[in-house]
Amino acid sequence: MDAVRIALLTIRLVMRTKVALFFTFLFPVVFLFIYAGLFAHGNPQAVVYMFGPVVTLNIMGSGFWGLGMQSVAQRERGSLRRYRLAPIGPGTIVLSNLLANYLLGLPTIGLLVFCAMTFFHMPLKISLFTLLVLVTVGTFAFAGFGLTIASVANTMQEAQIYNNVLWLTLLFLSGVTVPLPLLPHWIQRLAAFLPATYLVVAFQAVMVQGQPLVDHWPEMLVLLVSGTFGLLFAWKLFRWEKEEKISRRGKLLSLVFIIPFLVMGVWMNARGDLTVSWAMSYSMMGRGAARSDQAADTENLILSFENPQAQEMLLKDWQVATDASSSGHSMAELSLVSPGAVDTQHAMQIKGRLAPGPGTEKGFVAARYRLSVPAGRKKLHGIEFWVRGDSRLYQINFQPPASPSGPSPSSSPSPPLLPSVSLVPTSDWQSARIPVGWLENPSTAKSAAGTWLLEIIVSGPPGQFSIEVDQIGFY
Repeated sequence: MDAVRIALLTIRLVMRTKVALFFTFLFPVVFLFIYAGLFAHGNPQAVVYMFGPVVTLNIMGSGFWGLGMQSVAQRERGSLRRYRLAPIGPGTIVLSNLLANYLLGLPTIGLLVFCAMTFFHMPLKISLFTLLVLVTVGTFAFAGFGLTIASVANTMQEAQIYNNVLWLTLLFLSGVTVPLPLLPHWIQRLAAFLPATYLVVAFQAVMVQGQPLVDHWPEMLVLLVSGTFGLLFAWKLFRWEKEEKISRRGKLLSLVFIIPFLVMGVWMNARGDLTVSWAMSYSMMGRGAARSDQAADTENLILSFENPQAQEMLLKDWQVATDASSSGHSMAELSLVSPGAVDTQHAMQIKGRLAPGPGTEKGFVAARYRLSVPAGRKKLHGIEFWVRGDSRLYQINFQPPASPSGPSPSSSPSPPLLPSVSLVPTSDWQSARIPVGWLENPSTAKSAAGTWLLEIIVSGPPGQFSIEVDQIGFY
């Protein structure tokens, strides 16, 4: 009860300060309008994707610059002296600061939801209970960060240095400002060690992909453990007077705080599908934006396998070539499978067996589809698609017209032709792109119009193979 009374007193003091009110309630709304208006261009589906980073940014700021700096300021101003003779201990002060920080944050989150839904028509694709759980866990974790820094910093200047180093690291490398799929691969690997990543990814997976929060229990557990460590350090290293200095041993002890993040980062990187979910959320955000302009969606999509004639189209429009001309016995079949990639119900599966002929070590199978590249289309950079499969090496070519009648298929593998991509798909859906330089140049895009050949090739030692492809389109 003592912690509750002190927390309520702290809230009353904040409500009397205009500057504190601005940074507590209005400043986060400014960031919402920047993210939703400038980055998401006001598109409701893109705002859904950006809402998690906005909330995470608010929680981070509250933990670092609110709770953490407030604790150091109280010690330097001598505000804690009034409590020292009272029958309360350091734990009561720490809990009261945490509770005040949490209760002040809840109305801010409500204000962000209200503004996002009212001004940007954001669909609330998350239950209020799940939202409350994410906010509570995130606030608890970053309160641990702020309190740990407050515990090891001897002065305000020292606390500001620690805060800026961690704040800038989390700000630019965890998906808070730049979407994770747009970052270099090595930075994505590094992001798996950062707590803000867990909160951003959980928000986007729940709100964009519709995943249950229970699927992200490891991330939530790590955030809870780190928050608990932070509270324990704040209680153990608590100081009433600014003249009291923390020992070097105490600072080294606080490094235990990063152990949960190291374990979690190693585990996430070892899973092998670290970036797949991030790419799905980002792709679904883009598709949601495209669906707001149905004409643009129809214009850029080549194959989706969703129409009732999809199975007939596979038999009619796709051609399968094998190594039969070189005495091989490789074979393949095309079929529809469910579910498809991201938000689709069906995908195309190419499944078969490689059986090279006598004297050869590699079998060969190719599935080919002829398509037209429209002339005069602006802002085309290439084709993109979703793919998953076994651990074999596949090559996907996008061959330009060699003649007015188009290229003639061959029954044997040819040297790689650009534009193309080679990949080893995993069992989870992943996005892939084939850049096409001619499409980006208006002077050559017109001459590139015509019948192109999309070719999916598997070549290798004898054995079964299986690959699934979905949502093929221009980007």
